[in-house]
Amino acid sequence: MLRFSALCLGLCALFSAPISAQNFNIKSFPYADVHMHAAFKPFNSRLTGEYNMWDKIDHNCDGEISSMFLNGSKDVPKTSQCHLEGLARGNVRLGFLSLTPLEKQSLDINFFNEKKKGIGTMACITGIMLDRMVAKDETIDYYADLVENIYFVERDAEKPHYIDGTPYSFEIVKTSEQLQAVMAAPQKLAIILHIEGGHALGHSLEPNDISSTIAYENYYMANVDRIKGIKPLTDASLRHLDYPILSLNINHFFWNGLSGHARTFSTAQNLIFGQNKGIDAGMTKLGERVVKRLLDKDNGRRVLIDIKHMSLESRQWYYDYLHQLAKKGDTVAIVSSHSTVAGLSWADKEFQKKDNNNKDKNAYLYNWTISLADEDIKEIHRSKGNIGIMLDKNRLMGGLSKKAYDATIAGSTQRRQMAVKVIWLNFFTCVKAINEASAWDILSVGSDFDGMITPFEFYPRANEMPDMAADMYAFLKNPTDLFDMPAAEVKRLMFGLSPEDIIRKVMFDNAYRFALRNLPKASK
Repeated sequence: MLRFSALCLGLCALFSAPISAQNFNIKSFPYADVHMHAAFKPFNSRLTGEYNMWDKIDHNCDGEISSMFLNGSKDVPKTSQCHLEGLARGNVRLGFLSLTPLEKQSLDINFFNEKKKGIGTMACITGIMLDRMVAKDETIDYYADLVENIYFVERDAEKPHYIDGTPYSFEIVKTSEQLQAVMAAPQKLAIILHIEGGHALGHSLEPNDISSTIAYENYYMANVDRIKGIKPLTDASLRHLDYPILSLNINHFFWNGLSGHARTFSTAQNLIFGQNKGIDAGMTKLGERVVKRLLDKDNGRRVLIDIKHMSLESRQWYYDYLHQLAKKGDTVAIVSSHSTVAGLSWADKEFQKKDNNNKDKNAYLYNWTISLADEDIKEIHRSKGNIGIMLDKNRLMGGLSKKAYDATIAGSTQRRQMAVKVIWLNFFTCVKAINEASAWDILSVGSDFDGMITPFEFYPRANEMPDMAADMYAFLKNPTDLFDMPAAEVKRLMFGLSPEDIIRKVMFDNAYRFALRNLPKASK
């Protein structure tokens, strides 16, 4: 008991002590990523190679359709972005691991000739090493895929992996006390489980949408109880899930019978994959029931809702439900794990326009409805939730900032500074929506690495997290205009916090403290 108390005191000193500019070292503290996909590529490539989450996977991104999918970008990542060795080398010690079964619509593509272009395109956009196209089945049991993915992650947990002769390992975190202990061990990574997409607990709904049937509802709700730890993980096993699923996105890219989703794909991407069914729709009756069961803390573990990908109408329903719980004394933390920011109100005409390639042409921020509006940010702040700013450059920028970015020379100091400004503009716009210092307590980095994103050329992988932090820190020490946000306003929005304080908060402390507040406590 005394030993554990001493550990807690040491950690409190480590993560709470003020840092002077004189002894501040950008590599002296760990980093956190509240949304990354370290298991996605190795798990989905398991049939063609023996990969684990520590391995770097290279993949081919040649071809017209691959570049079309990624907005014609020349910066398509050609290697895995957040394999665990990369996290370790970048000192990213805390990772929220997103598990997401590949949706059928992503694999059942008729737009191109499968033999000539399909394999290359899928390898590019997913990083999956395929010798054939998969998932031509009539239906897919996503939950079975999710369970197999959990087993895949478990397989290498706590096993040593040597980097330059030093053994590293990762632990899947069960409790806040375990998280504290892992963070006190320099060669360990802490992995917290997250599920992206409500489809993960059900079946594919194409071509037959069975989501309104009693049988499907019963099947789905049983799987909700499985991830809450109420029922065994599968019918064939007595084992219950040992690890908490800290949060779950109700939506991902496609219709799942639970809720309408916000538009994600560009016109070209939508032509290939199709995303129209369910766009901007509200919650279904099944979706409402699922949300309420996931949040129930009296029967099984609570699973927080991640609002990323939810339609605006669904988000508004969710906030109304949380207000009802708050009146009963139950404040539920809202998560938006890999976010972009609109810089607008729900009521603004620009935000209400239909999402399409021209919507943000005259904006500095990505103002599609998938981005957080001011009201979303205020709801997250009120709930003591967490916003992870993602690192997809095409989603962080509006047309005007993209034009300024593209006007710089690739690899130049000017472009690097422009990338930092784009990232900070999203952070500072969140703070402006709250307009008080406590806004800095809800902001983190949620890279979405290996989640089919196009990163900035200077920070393409977890390895470069300290480089990004150093550049962000340099900006805070001498703030300049953030596009249409004057330098004076940037300084005001720092609310007297030092550059060291802000960097520590957004790069680690906020994610760590959020996890400590919301993970289960060890049984006494």
